[in-house]
Amino acid sequence: MKKECDISRDNTGATTIVVICVMAVIMALSLGLFLTASVLLSTSGRTLASEQSRILAVSFSEEVEEMLTSDRYAFGSLSAEEAGRAENTTGSSIWYYVKQSITDGSWPYYDEEDTVVHSRENAVRTFQINRDGTVGEVVDIRLSMYWIREGNGNRPGKLVVETTAVSKEQSSSIIDVYELELTLLGDYERWSWKHVEKK
Repeated sequence: MKKECDISRDNTGATTIVVICVMAVIMALSLGLFLTASVLLSTSGRTLASEQSRILAVSFSEEVEEMLTSDRYAFGSLSAEEAGRAENTTGSSIWYYVKQSITDGSWPYYDEEDTVVHSRENAVRTFQINRDGTVGEVVDIRLSMYWIREGNGNRPGKLVVETTAVSKEQSSSIIDVYELELTLLGDYERWSWKHVEKK
C-alpha cells in the first residue's frame, strides 16, 4: 500500500508539468488567433475606408460632370447667358467659373513644357470642398482642374478635372476629361463641354 502512495506522488509532479505545457500551447494558439483577428480587422478597416473614399470621389465627379455638361447652359445668345449668370446667385456653378476665368484671361492654359506662365503651379486651380453635412469620417475633398488650349490659339480644347476624396488616410482620385464644343450663333459663341474620358 505504501508503494501505491509513492507512485501516485511521483505522477502528481509529472501531471502538473503536462497540464502547464497544455495550457501554454492553448495560450499560444489563443494569442495567435487574437493577432490574426486584429490584422484582419485592421485590413478590413482600410479596405472600407478605401472603398468609401472611392465612392465619394465617383459621386462628386458625377456631380461635377452634371454641372459642366448640363443643357441648362446651352444658351442661344449672350443676353441669355448673362440672364442665367444673374439667376445664379449662389455662385456655385463651375460652368460659369470656367468660362469667365478663361475668357477674361485670368486663368492661363496648362503647357507641360512651359515653366513660368503656363506651368502646373499657375494653371491648376484647386478647390477645397466644404465638408459641412458630410457623413462619416471624410477628411478631405478636393477638386483640381486645368485646361489645355486647342492648337496654337488661346481657345480651350480640353478641360481636365481631378476629384480626390480622402477618408481615414485612404485616398481615391477620379480624373475626367472634357472637350469643348463651340457653336457660333451669330456673334455669340455657345460653349458646351462634352465628357470624353474617365480615369
